[in-house]
Amino acid sequence: MILHPYFVFNGQAREALLFYCEALDISHGEIKAYGDSPMPHTPEQKNWVVHAELQFDGETIAMFADSAEAPLAKNPNIHISLNYDDLTLMEKSFAQLAEGGKIDMPLEKQFWNATFGTLTDKFGIHWMMNFDHTS
Repeated sequence: MILHPYFVFNGQAREALLFYCEALDISHGEIKAYGDSPMPHTPEQKNWVVHAELQFDGETIAMFADSAEAPLAKNPNIHISLNYDDLTLMEKSFAQLAEGGKIDMPLEKQFWNATFGTLTDKFGIHWMMNFDHTS
């Protein structure tokens, strides 16, 4: 079994996907638009994303789409957790994801010998970032 979170937006999937690629220094696969599919859509929705994948190291780690019908509640009970092996990269990604959003807990050294912090990005997605110190 493979678990992939599916990020659903209302016209912001492309913007969010590109934002995450930049902030996390990762890539995406093909971005398929409603206008290139048989999916029903209005003329204003032709560039909306019907399906796209966020990729890391050649593997799909999350999927993205836009939907006019899906309820888009901001769920505080779901957080995306990223564990890093490079503190500098984590600090850079944390700062970029926080742009336009809100830092809930700044990156700080924690009692479990890690640097950890949380934020809510400008799309309402909650992120947790952790770097384990080995020494």
